[in-house]
Amino acid sequence: MKQESNKRLYFTDDFSPENVAKLQGEGYILRKASAYHEADTLEPCSEVAGDVPKAYLDLIKRNNSNIVTIEAKVGITPELQQTIDDAKAECEKVVAENDELKEQLDKEREAVKKLTAENSELKGKLLIAEKALVAADEEIKALKAAAKKPTAAELKAAKAAEEAAKVEQPKE
Repeated sequence: MKQESNKRLYFTDDFSPENVAKLQGEGYILRKASAYHEADTLEPCSEVAGDVPKAYLDLIKRNNSNIVTIEAKVGITPELQQTIDDAKAECEKVVAENDELKEQLDKEREAVKKLTAENSELKGKLLIAEKALVAADEEIKALKAAAKKPTAAELKAAKAAEEAAKVEQPKE
């Protein structure tokens, strides 16, 4: 199979402006590594680099083209370590604050339960008091009815009974 292209492909998922400028400056054509699927047609090229899909490695081997591998060693700078440490400290503060808020919320929920129970108890006492008030009102009405002023006929009858009692009493 004859190689049809002198393209230099670089497979990456880092399309930051700095990375794109650097790689294009080195003569690469960028391709998104995570976008390749096994069913895709392979693009003719003379060189591949970066996160190269296996199918492209096989193509390059068959065509005796160049395979460029890059070994990147990443270190943590003091500034990055400080940022990581600051983030960890902030996370620990947030977790501690979250735990404190959960504890406070539990206390508030307990207080709500107590108030709800007390409210129910007071409602029960209020019902009892309302029933007692209704009974007292009925008793007051009954007493008022009994203590009502006698009618003229009742007064006449009572006076007549009184005089009859005086007449029947012997005099001394």
